[in-house]
Amino acid sequence: MDQIIREIAGKLNAINNKRLLLASTLNACNSSGIVSLKENIKPIKLEKELVVVGVDGGFLKKEYHGAGLILRRAVAVCFVFDKDFKLKNTNYFPNRRPFPEPVVTGPELSEQEFNLLAGLKREECELQTALAAIEKFSPDVLVRDGSIILYPGSVVERGSKVHGEYLKVIKLFRELYKKCKEKNILLVGAVEDSRGKRYCGILKNEILPTLYALENVSKEIKNKVEVNKDVLDITTDTLFLYYLLNFGERTAALDYSTTSDLPIIEDLAEFRKNIYVSYIKAAEFDRPLRLDFFAEPENLQETTEKIVSIIFALSNQNRLYSYPSVLIEADARAKLSEEEIEYFKAAISEKLGRNPALFELRRELRPF
Repeated sequence: MDQIIREIAGKLNAINNKRLLLASTLNACNSSGIVSLKENIKPIKLEKELVVVGVDGGFLKKEYHGAGLILRRAVAVCFVFDKDFKLKNTNYFPNRRPFPEPVVTGPELSEQEFNLLAGLKREECELQTALAAIEKFSPDVLVRDGSIILYPGSVVERGSKVHGEYLKVIKLFRELYKKCKEKNILLVGAVEDSRGKRYCGILKNEILPTLYALENVSKEIKNKVEVNKDVLDITTDTLFLYYLLNFGERTAALDYSTTSDLPIIEDLAEFRKNIYVSYIKAAEFDRPLRLDFFAEPENLQETTEKIVSIIFALSNQNRLYSYPSVLIEADARAKLSEEEIEYFKAAISEKLGRNPALFELRRELRPF
């Protein structure tokens, strides 16, 4: 066993060394002006109070023999900062600890469809809360926990029993974009544990070929890149950018529509060209944080700088962990415990008696 562990550790270390060597080589190219891969994040400058709203949701799901139970809630937290970026006031919508809303399904959904529905119901609740919070707080910035588009795993095929719910959620996304555009609100999603590979793909397929073609790049640099570039095929963006970005730096904004072939992009209709991605390093010893945000192409640079400056200031409070403080508070208010779903099940069972629809699945009752 010890030999196996040493072999595994050795393989992981070899892969990590390739990431480090490639990032170091590209950092040297960036410093010498051969390529431009990153920028410093500008310090936040406020001329007036800044109102930031963070929205997060909590949900639980449980399948029974003939029914499915979903619990959901979402909370919007409003932080008001003074011109020195000191927290002045905090408010909540609908309140500090809203009662969870139950959603019950019948046996008509497959396990896959039930899981899709649960995710869509969570998105629906968070988007509705975000739209209501805009009206209540009139924020300058709205930050979602997660992306500002639907995750690929939640995209539903036509003909599915939950396709109608998918269309409702897409409509809410478009409504959120429209509202933020009309009210000049910066809309951004902070992705806590991104496993995206978009940046690595662009680096390998677009930036490195350009680097090879430059006459002022030495043969030594080209060889170092060539030897290590294959690591980009097995690396997520945050793993590689951990080494490429220094504290207080960000990547350029990437256009979501040109770096993704996901069906969700087309479903966003006129807003599909307004979704961008950037990574920031807001903690010295943590991975970069992925930010998905809404911007008009003609104002991309200005919007990117504003968003990364604000989110960096919200996220750099700890050297080991970077995440917007407004979302940390929203998560604390929205998350649900397993006891809460058991409470709802017990309350329903009390009314129904011993009903087979609420029998536990056999795989959860195995005595061995």
